[in-house]
Amino acid sequence: MSKKIMLRNVRLSYEHIFKPTSFEEGGDPKYSCTAIIPKDHPDLAAAKKAYFEAGQESFPTDFKGAGWPKGYTCSLKDADVATDSMGEILAEKNPAYKGCYILEANSSKRPVVVNRNKAAVTEEDGIIYSGCYVNASLAAAGYTVRTDTHRRPAGSPPPEPATPR
Repeated sequence: MSKKIMLRNVRLSYEHIFKPTSFEEGGDPKYSCTAIIPKDHPDLAAAKKAYFEAGQESFPTDFKGAGWPKGYTCSLKDADVATDSMGEILAEKNPAYKGCYILEANSSKRPVVVNRNKAAVTEEDGIIYSGCYVNASLAAAGYTVRTDTHRRPAGSPPPEPATPR
């Protein structure tokens, strides 16, 4: 189950919402972006709550207390504390993240992108790009992480083992 989140006036980073991209050789291409959310943003508390509730629904035996259980991760991260896969603090690598949370969103389905009048927006319009400010409607969902680091929805079956060639 997922929880709907509305983020108003957040800055996009690493925008790939018109063309799917794979960041791993042989990986599935996905539409993605990172939203930069200041720590004093009025929608941040609701986003945190939505992600925690999605975790509680997906993993009820692990999410018993008020805090995030050890060993679980979330797409919504405090960039002043969270590290990348190399162990570097996100805000030290990207100064735009200092004093902010980031929300990494991705999907295999193309997102619906519209303007204020709800008319469709395309890449050629040139109004959506990394660094611009947007209103974003997202779904927070619990997921598991396999040992090979590919995410999959909670409760979905494990992938088939690779067949040797």
